[in-house]
Amino acid sequence: MFKSTDIGSDMNLQSLWIESVNDGNAVAIWRAPHSEQIHFIADKSPSKGRIDLQQPGFAVSPFLNPEGNETLFLKADKHSVFDKVEQFDGLVPYHLNSRPDTEISGEKSHFIKMVEDGVAAINDGEFDKVVPARTLDQPLAADFNVLNQFYKMADAYPAAFVSLLSIPGIGTWTGATPELLIESSAEHFRTFSLAGTQPFVEGSDLSEAAWNQKEIEEQAMVSRYIIEQFKTIRLRKFVESGPRTVQAGNMIHLKTEYTVDLNVVNMPELGSVMLQLLHPTSAVCGMPKFPSLSFIIENESLNRELYSGFLGPVNMDGTTQLYVNLRCMQILRNRAVLYAGAGVTHGSKTEKEWDETALKCQTLLDVM
Repeated sequence: MFKSTDIGSDMNLQSLWIESVNDGNAVAIWRAPHSEQIHFIADKSPSKGRIDLQQPGFAVSPFLNPEGNETLFLKADKHSVFDKVEQFDGLVPYHLNSRPDTEISGEKSHFIKMVEDGVAAINDGEFDKVVPARTLDQPLAADFNVLNQFYKMADAYPAAFVSLLSIPGIGTWTGATPELLIESSAEHFRTFSLAGTQPFVEGSDLSEAAWNQKEIEEQAMVSRYIIEQFKTIRLRKFVESGPRTVQAGNMIHLKTEYTVDLNVVNMPELGSVMLQLLHPTSAVCGMPKFPSLSFIIENESLNRELYSGFLGPVNMDGTTQLYVNLRCMQILRNRAVLYAGAGVTHGSKTEKEWDETALKCQTLLDVM
């Protein structure tokens, strides 16, 4: 393992990126919430399969990963840490998705029909909630630099987990997600439910935000799903905090946090167990999980790939922090594909759900 904190050295972040991508490595860069440190990992041969939360590295999972066997793991053999990153000059290489660009698209009429069909299925008792997704194409500027895009997001969204991945065959993805899936160490386990979406009004008091019944019910479903998973493994000793209103970029959400003291609960494997139970969460799939997932697979006409999967550092400094891959985009040759979804319940209105996805896409458009 090597480490660097001197960005003025010969091996600065841009140099490491260019060298690693040109050598065919899978590369991950990230910045944790409320941190200024930028982490870099490169791995020539990332492994694929269920991850071991004891081995240091970086994990990347697609949305569809029922047994955990599709998770990619970049070992921390080449790991560098930078205290500060500035914007870069010129173009840098990145890996492209091996699938044709034409397979990635999104239309409003199709999304609207999904919402309508989802509400009808809910009214017929098939499930309580489903989360359809769609895409938005954004042309890339001639001087687009993926490292600068990462830098802009890290600067604009200090409370988000900001990442940039470039993996041979899978492509290049970047995003700024507000949603922690699991945090696990020898001392504690933590997860939270995040649902309900409103535009953030500059200068407003978060404690005075008003939520309608649909948004309250949506957040309660996500919270109930987490508690049900605790019950599945007979875990009763946990601390629940919330719900409260939190800001994530240009939006606000309802958030409830769940914490388990592993010194009290003798379950050292809790992180691995809950990762398998929680993904995909009801916040990105629906509830109950399997009927809503079946609806998505049959109706969405979109390969989500890494969108609404999970990603993050594993056992770095003794802590694993995996996040749901939201507010993200895939970088293609001449355009970026932005991904967004909306939680559909019995009270959903089609145009409002479309507007919610547009608001989520705007998080990224604001810094492109």
